[in-house]
Amino acid sequence: MAASQVKILLDELAKVLAEMGAMEDTAAEDGEEGGEPMSEEQEASLRSLSEKADKLKERIAFHEKMAEKEKELRAVLERSAPAKTIEKPEDKKEQSVETRNYAIPKTGRALKAFKGPDAEERAYRAGMHLKAYTFGDREARRWCEDHRVESRVQASGVNSLGGALVSDELMSEIIRLVEEYGAFPQYARRLPMSTDTMVVARRTAGLAARPIGENSEPATSDVTFDNVELNAKIWGIANRVPNSLLEDSVISLSDLMALEVAQAFAVAFDDAGFVGDGTSNYHGTTGICTKILESAYSKSVVSAASGNPTFDTLDLVDFTNTVSRLPVYARRNAAWYISPAGYGSSMLRLAMSSGGVSTQNIEAGFGTSFLGYPVRLVHSMESNLTGTSGRVLALFGDLAQAATFGERRGVSVKTASERYIEYDQTLTFATTRVAMVVHDLGSTTVAGPVVALRGTT
Repeated sequence: MAASQVKILLDELAKVLAEMGAMEDTAAEDGEEGGEPMSEEQEASLRSLSEKADKLKERIAFHEKMAEKEKELRAVLERSAPAKTIEKPEDKKEQSVETRNYAIPKTGRALKAFKGPDAEERAYRAGMHLKAYTFGDREARRWCEDHRVESRVQASGVNSLGGALVSDELMSEIIRLVEEYGAFPQYARRLPMSTDTMVVARRTAGLAARPIGENSEPATSDVTFDNVELNAKIWGIANRVPNSLLEDSVISLSDLMALEVAQAFAVAFDDAGFVGDGTSNYHGTTGICTKILESAYSKSVVSAASGNPTFDTLDLVDFTNTVSRLPVYARRNAAWYISPAGYGSSMLRLAMSSGGVSTQNIEAGFGTSFLGYPVRLVHSMESNLTGTSGRVLALFGDLAQAATFGERRGVSVKTASERYIEYDQTLTFATTRVAMVVHDLGSTTVAGPVVALRGTT
């Protein structure tokens, strides 16, 4: 490739110039110390280096011209139309490199992951990046270099097991979709992590104002802190992609990858953050629905009225009692967290039975709000309509004050084309590194920033 040759020749020219500079510096030092002038042999070496530099300069100019010609010819193949040539103001005779608008193929179906007016263009760029740096397609890699689609880490050779960070276009879509499909990554406190382990300070107590008697010494108070430790863990997704999809449409490829990867990560993070039991199935994470039932946080649990162990027996008083338990400081950003099944069997039922006026805000049908607070549906939470005695049926509060979601590394993708060759499929393995910690749930005497509504035991 002409562009890579230019880089090689530039590196060689830099070495030649360094040698010439070293020889001239040595001769100058000898002259200052009263030594002899440069010998004929040294002059011959310097002359040889100068001639070599001139030849390298000519070769660089040739390959630069070939690189531009390659871009022009590939643009024709891609049905690109050149924009108007712009002349540099400092030199009217010298023209700048032409910019070209490349044609974007149209997809035959609506995209599910990529949204917005330029969705197909972003999907195409993301798909070409996947095809180039993840699946090792040489023509796609050349296209990415021409159109400035960045690859931020090195990828391995063609058709071997290798990895590359996904493109900016695909990364932004995966992050958006994880937040859209997952409640825990979206509403917990989000922190970037610069190391695998990160310690975050947490305020545990503040200053206190007290009455002071005349001629009496005031009692002191201090702001106190403790630490919350985040440990980033690797989460991975293995996926088999039909090779026909790689051949047919890079737009469909990027749309499929973004959607599938984001949904899988969102489900895993919600499972761990809400109902994780601390075992390896949840990467050691203890979820908020599990942890809040421990005796140490009993003040943050509201038991439903006697005889109300399931969603379909909950009444309005159970929910208002839950709201009344939440501290004032957590109400500004408070919301309900409940499964879709639980929402339909309890909140929606109560809203409909009361006319949907006092308990439910209605916008284009029934909106997801209840008692004036938004409802956030979490598939991972309790969905059974029977056998829920003593289980957490709903949460209410500010999740950002109770839990933290740390992000150590974005999504990377590895591939193996030989493992499922008999199925004409390529294995993709996407990974990311995050940490999830539930750290503030109150105590036996004080309710925390999130409270739970539990079915009658």
